[in-house]
Amino acid sequence: MTLLIDHPAPHVRRITLNRPERMNALDGPTLQALNDAVRGCAATGDEVKVLVIRGSGRAFCAGNDLKWLANGVLADRAAHMRHQDLMQDTFELLESAPQIVLGSVNGFALAGGFELALACDLMIADDAAQLGDEHIRRNLLPSGGSSQRLPRRLGLQRAMYYLVTGRRMTGREAAEMGLAVQAVPSIQLESATLELAQEIARADALALASMKQMARRSMELPLSDGLRYERWMQHRYRTQSPSLDAGVHGFAETTGN
Repeated sequence: MTLLIDHPAPHVRRITLNRPERMNALDGPTLQALNDAVRGCAATGDEVKVLVIRGSGRAFCAGNDLKWLANGVLADRAAHMRHQDLMQDTFELLESAPQIVLGSVNGFALAGGFELALACDLMIADDAAQLGDEHIRRNLLPSGGSSQRLPRRLGLQRAMYYLVTGRRMTGREAAEMGLAVQAVPSIQLESATLELAQEIARADALALASMKQMARRSMELPLSDGLRYERWMQHRYRTQSPSLDAGVHGFAETTGN
């Protein structure tokens, strides 16, 4: 199976890319399976609050499977475009899913694998992980969103540096730049990922989905429009979730108000 799916904790679903012999590179069937799995997760409602994406073996994901692409796909422009469209669609699904998507990056996250990590809401990395776009080194352009997402994460100049040189960064460097929220020794990656996933999953599902939507829209809207959007979302949440009153009462009790 190219994907393994399990539930390591309540309200947490984990998708493991399972092509270790190809460093979890994305061929057509694997990418389609990932797309289907993310769609299935998005439809679970309150059952799943956090989705973890990781890779088996010594890599998170080495990018597109170049051997598979060279075996007739690159020569067929329509087939190649369909694969690129599927990649963009899959990564956009991760961003629009109601779950908080946590990328757990071990080993190598390169080119399309780097773009997969960038599409996650949060990233936690192995200290020594190797992350990078690398398309420019093959005289290729990205099709999974790195040219758009990396500048939003790092700022234009620093992102441009990595995009035009194809240089890699370590997991620790990614954390120091704010690209990853945490970097840990590889032996601790699984436990640290699960700990963070469980911490997030304690929150109300609708609150998490709303917070994700508000934060992501902040990257697109002027501040004044974003503040109006925040108020609108807060009012909507108040009418839809009984958790709001419980949270207010709980806060009052803990603060003595």
